[in-house]
Amino acid sequence: MIPVKLAVAKAVEFAEAMLGASNILLEEVDLGKDGPNDVWMVTLSFPGRSGLAALGGREYKTFTVRGDTGEVTHMRIRELAGGG
Repeated sequence: MIPVKLAVAKAVEFAEAMLGASNILLEEVDLGKDGPNDVWMVTLSFPGRSGLAALGGREYKTFTVRGDTGEVTHMRIRELAGGG
């Protein structure tokens, strides 16, 4: 299993490369399973790219990072509890 710091670094690298994200903050890290694979689920936030940016809003995304290879396999929008 890769160390949690490496999993976070891989998720940040992916967000920067694929989304052009900056000012990235770490929000949550959790262990999980994706089929037979152990994974890290890393939630990151960054300034919103739409009207949210003007309001100081942030986007939240959860990245699934394989525990054996460090490969980012999924990126999902993270919905906040309470809808706002």
